[in-house]
Amino acid sequence: MGHSGQHRVRVRWQRYRDRTSPLCRFLQGGSLVKSTARSLLFVILLAPAIHAQSRPQVLYVTQSAGFAHPVLPLTEEILPAIGRQHDAFDIDITRDASILTTDILKRYDAVVFYTTGELPMNADQRTTFLQFIRNGGGFVGIHSATDTFYDWPEYGELIGGYFDNHPWREEVSVRVEDNTHPATRHLAERFQINDEIYQFKKWSRDRVNVLMSLDTQSVDTTKDSVHRNDNDFALTWSHSYGEGRVFYTALGHEETVWQDDRFQRLIVNGIVWAIGDVSNITDTEWKPLLDEQVVSNWRGY
Repeated sequence: MGHSGQHRVRVRWQRYRDRTSPLCRFLQGGSLVKSTARSLLFVILLAPAIHAQSRPQVLYVTQSAGFAHPVLPLTEEILPAIGRQHDAFDIDITRDASILTTDILKRYDAVVFYTTGELPMNADQRTTFLQFIRNGGGFVGIHSATDTFYDWPEYGELIGGYFDNHPWREEVSVRVEDNTHPATRHLAERFQINDEIYQFKKWSRDRVNVLMSLDTQSVDTTKDSVHRNDNDFALTWSHSYGEGRVFYTALGHEETVWQDDRFQRLIVNGIVWAIGDVSNITDTEWKPLLDEQVVSNWRGY
């Protein structure tokens, strides 16, 4: 699915400073439109073009029906850039989940959510969305994708659980529980990160493959905002859903996390794994977006 050619208006976004950034496409009402994003200049190429679609196609949904994370515009810059830079996938972006219909979904190999609240999808669209994944489509949730669709139990089963407060927003220690998964095998067994840390309800590790979890020795688990009695705070997991694959990470609240190449690699390989094209996993040396990028918030030890 998702590899047939499409007639599309291509939207090129460029930084004001260097004007060298890759393509990024926005969808609204199923059509590509001019849009604006953080410190970017969007220039619509005047002539429609047939996109070759040699790479897998991914739809990135960033609608906030609840809290709108300030980092979202930055994610809309970084995710398309790293997908193309590593020849892993192309991304279309929409801030309107109501476009998720059969005709739209059949263009894509995977859908990524960084969303909040009760998104505008009717019963037929919800059924179609679940069927898309059961039939082999990929689904990736980032951070607040678990703070979405509380009124839709099947979505909770799909993503693995629901957000239940964030007791910590500080530097914590993370344990990599599965270093054989394509999304995590580049990481140290333990590392530190400064991010907003979620806990989850209606979640059990028996239903998913936990890839990373919080080292509880690095935080205060006696806080009133801590609800789990088992001290099991997973941060990243994966599982199968019919013929499809689901990947979720709770990280990604802070801009510094998105600017770090190890998190970028986690996301890229998580998406590629969800698509099912493991031959395209980026095990080679990672190419950072910025040649002189300073990584300050991840420290393996």
